[in-house]
Amino acid sequence: MLRKFLIVASLACVPAISIAQSSADSIAYRKAQIMVNDGNATAGRAIVDSMIARATPGTPAYAEGLYWRAVLSATAADAEMDYRRIVVDYPLSPRVEDVLLRLAQLEMARADYDAALQHLNRLTLEHPTGATRARAGYWQARVLFEKNDIPRACAANADALARTSQNDTELRNQIAYLNQRCVGVVIAQTSPAPTDSTAKTVVIPSTLTPAPAPPPAPVPAPSPPPAPAPVATKASTVSQKPVTKTPSAPRDMTPSVVNENYPNPKPASASSTGDSWSVQIAAYDKKAEADAMAAKLKKKGYEARVSGTSAPFRVRIGHYPTQAQASAVMRSLKAKQINGFVVKAETE
Repeated sequence: MLRKFLIVASLACVPAISIAQSSADSIAYRKAQIMVNDGNATAGRAIVDSMIARATPGTPAYAEGLYWRAVLSATAADAEMDYRRIVVDYPLSPRVEDVLLRLAQLEMARADYDAALQHLNRLTLEHPTGATRARAGYWQARVLFEKNDIPRACAANADALARTSQNDTELRNQIAYLNQRCVGVVIAQTSPAPTDSTAKTVVIPSTLTPAPAPPPAPVPAPSPPPAPAPVATKASTVSQKPVTKTPSAPRDMTPSVVNENYPNPKPASASSTGDSWSVQIAAYDKKAEADAMAAKLKKKGYEARVSGTSAPFRVRIGHYPTQAQASAVMRSLKAKQINGFVVKAETE
């Protein structure tokens, strides 16, 4: 499982940051990444090894080489060794934020959720305004959901959305998808997630739906208006019928969702025209191969699925109400060397 997770992680977008390296070095590392992703792993890793051999230990260039060797490593164990070395020996490297996030993902793949939270908490405490802060909050929410700490998971997810740029459509969609588990949940104060038994317990209802509101108090029937005084000048008396007023329907007292950072999630396929759009990543003659690719993408946090009951079996991501949103996700995926194209999801 760790090897599969590492393969997916190699497809992740490496943060674009300013570091002390030549443009030639940057091009070389990108070339190595493309070669590994295209299946020519041996040659790609050889480029990285040569870059490390040329760098001086203790310099930013050497830390950058260790980072790329870990990203493109063949095994999770080798990657983790280089990641931990960067955290310990190069704490001022601009790659530390991303390294802590990747270490947390490796721990999560091993189902060691407490260890994953330790890395994520360190990232949020030491880099509160860093470039990976929003994504770290999203992963913190995923870990807390695995630990069944629903209030703090929803709090972390809400904080992640507040820190996410409007242009990061992919991450915002992932956060919104995860937030469906927060409907009706009273979220906790946003704080680093606890990793031990001394953490303060937050009591929530046994179910994740709001408790029904008490029925509204009965509206008393209005008294009929008093009969008008008889007119003395007329011989006949005009009879007056009492006017009764029909009480209005009681106002809906169902409590709204306590988590005010999100609207109630709508079905992913809903749109004014009934259309739904997805990004198709690949198609396979064998369903097992399509399932394997979908599993890799799900580990990365994508809403991936296999479409079709017979060959070709298509691997698709997401349901988006507009073609523009699906196109934005497609562009984001291409930036991570994941090619795809937009299709109508209704053509399942």
